[in-house]
Amino acid sequence: MIRKTRFISRLKAAVVGAAMIATTFISPALTTFSSVSAASVNVNKTFTTTDDTSESATNKAKIPLSGIGNASTITLNFTTSYSGNATIGIYGWEITEDPWWADDKQEAKPTISGGKCSVTFNVPAAAKGKVKTVGVGVWYPKDGTTFTLTSIDTDGSVGPTPSGDKDIPVSKNPINGCTFVDNKDGTATISSTLTAEVQDPDQTMDYLLTLGYDEDYYDHTLNPDAPEYIEGESPINAHKFKFSEFGIDDITNVKFQSFNYTIKSDVDLNQFMYGGGINVRQGSPSDTEYVKGKNGYWYNDQGEEDVKEFGDLFEISDYGTGYTATNAGQYVEVVWDVPKSVQEDITKGESDTVGFQYWYGANGEDEETYEPIKIETVHLTAASCTYTRTMTVPYNKTITKSTNKTLTAGSDTTNQIKYPISDLNLGERDKLSAIKFTVTSTSDLHKLTTGVGISVDAANAMAEDGWYQPSNMIVLDGGKTAEIMWILPEAIRDDVYNDEAGEVLFGFWYGNDTKGTEVKNVTLKSVDYYTYVSQEDELTVDPAELEIEVDETKQLKVNVDGCTFISTNKNVATVDSKGNVVGIAAGTSTIVVTTPEKQEFIVNVIVKKPVVTTVVSTTPSITTVTTVTTTVVTTPDPDSIIDWDRVLYGDVNVDKSVNSTDVVVLNKYLLSDEAYALKNATAKENANCVYDEELNSKDSMAIINYVLELSDLNDLGPINKPQNEFYK
Repeated sequence: MIRKTRFISRLKAAVVGAAMIATTFISPALTTFSSVSAASVNVNKTFTTTDDTSESATNKAKIPLSGIGNASTITLNFTTSYSGNATIGIYGWEITEDPWWADDKQEAKPTISGGKCSVTFNVPAAAKGKVKTVGVGVWYPKDGTTFTLTSIDTDGSVGPTPSGDKDIPVSKNPINGCTFVDNKDGTATISSTLTAEVQDPDQTMDYLLTLGYDEDYYDHTLNPDAPEYIEGESPINAHKFKFSEFGIDDITNVKFQSFNYTIKSDVDLNQFMYGGGINVRQGSPSDTEYVKGKNGYWYNDQGEEDVKEFGDLFEISDYGTGYTATNAGQYVEVVWDVPKSVQEDITKGESDTVGFQYWYGANGEDEETYEPIKIETVHLTAASCTYTRTMTVPYNKTITKSTNKTLTAGSDTTNQIKYPISDLNLGERDKLSAIKFTVTSTSDLHKLTTGVGISVDAANAMAEDGWYQPSNMIVLDGGKTAEIMWILPEAIRDDVYNDEAGEVLFGFWYGNDTKGTEVKNVTLKSVDYYTYVSQEDELTVDPAELEIEVDETKQLKVNVDGCTFISTNKNVATVDSKGNVVGIAAGTSTIVVTTPEKQEFIVNVIVKKPVVTTVVSTTPSITTVTTVTTTVVTTPDPDSIIDWDRVLYGDVNVDKSVNSTDVVVLNKYLLSDEAYALKNATAKENANCVYDEELNSKDSMAIINYVLELSDLNDLGPINKPQNEFYK
């Protein structure tokens, strides 16, 4: 049985930094806030060209476009690696009234420049002011080329998605999709937008939010008579979630886009106002609380009074002013977008948080006084986070497998499928960098919850019994064709089983459509494997062992271009970029030879003492014997000598502490030891946390486990450590 939930400690695969705990939520004055945005919709939908003409063909899709008002034109903006002639078209419009669909046939042949193109189409009279979705197709070429629809511009305003009489704010940030760019240098840059829910396996989340009680109410610095706040007992209008609660593996390379919350009320929410906040770098342009003279570390949406008082002081212009939902009923899903300026300043420490704030609620008007009937409390019952992960990964080949496998939720025998990695015919040094699962449905999917997994070496720190499975991956509003792009963590890529023992898993746990009806069946249409197939021969080094004398030079010959050479003891032997080894002093050293694809070969070097030369001079009456000794005097390079008094295993940057910065320094070194060389021999010794003959991702994972408090300092380095000041 595949586990659908994970313990929180198993979900922490990221390096976490110093905790910056936030300060204050805002209690705005009662006002109405606009949810209308600029006339642009983010999409990030990938089309794969084909000659398939079926309803589920990958070269067409219905794109949600509600709320464009009376717009008369739309402009579709694409990115693609294709450089030839293309044909892009519109085949119809879903509308909000009978007959519900308006056929259309518009086509354009755009000019592709710099990997981008745009086409503009007219909104027909039958659809104007009534648009729900637009049917878009890439009709030519038909050879499997990908086009990504990144955004749609209109000549109208984009507002909330209408749903009957409801007016619920919708996200202005990307909510699904993926992009792929082949960098043509052995790498690809991949972005994947997914959603992750707060881990609540028992579905018991119920945070009571009480109107009027913000954090300032309990702040003794503002009011000496303020009551003590007791978590879980004192009324409060807000709740904060730690990022770790969302179970996103490795948040260091993700950008938070939006947070989604489910609110339940005992009465109808005729008017519901809310805002949000999030941890940011102290004093950064996004730190709105720092601007107000507070400690900072926190961005907040701003109420009307705060805008008047501090608006001119804020360094960002896109700060939020809250959201209003009307006629929302007793159960509503709402979104809080992270402003684009704020996204860059978010801190991602272990205790960093995002906050949801209940500003105001009303249930109509009093019949006698005509005053709003305030809703004192609401319940926060679910939370999820939509994020985009962007990574540059090894890549030179895509392997596509058609599957057309129907999965049915509810049973472990029908809701999942495993595929053998051996079918990909990968070699020992080949890498699997990312996998894209394309899922189709007969219904427009509002929510698709899936799981993925892969076989890895049991010794990998992120594996459990030879299996790595991240937390669930969710796609929101994926339509009839949803894409789940899984970028494999760097820490597991070298340990994936490429042989008969390796498998890839995909599971379908839950789905519902745009009307809230559960979707029982989906089809896994295809799986794309983004791989790097090795371009190198098996590394050989001649000689495999080396014996030289002081001042002697010998060259190591290799069969792979671009190798780097490093001497582990420069006091004994040095080596240049061409593999020329020079004896410096008697002793032993090793030369580590590394190829561009990280193959390694270690050459043991023995340097002998200087040669003693005897010169004999003879005359008729005197015989003189002179002994000449050649001596080389060297001054050791202090950076090449280990300072054992500063050895603290895990302290890669030698700053007397072990934290996430050390992981960053080590990972950069592993990426390119020439571009990001370690400080000195002491730093190299400190980095050897697994304590073997090489530095690799296992040393990095050992430090990560310590930072995440999954191990302690004594687990780093050798068993018998030098008793320096750091260990006393």
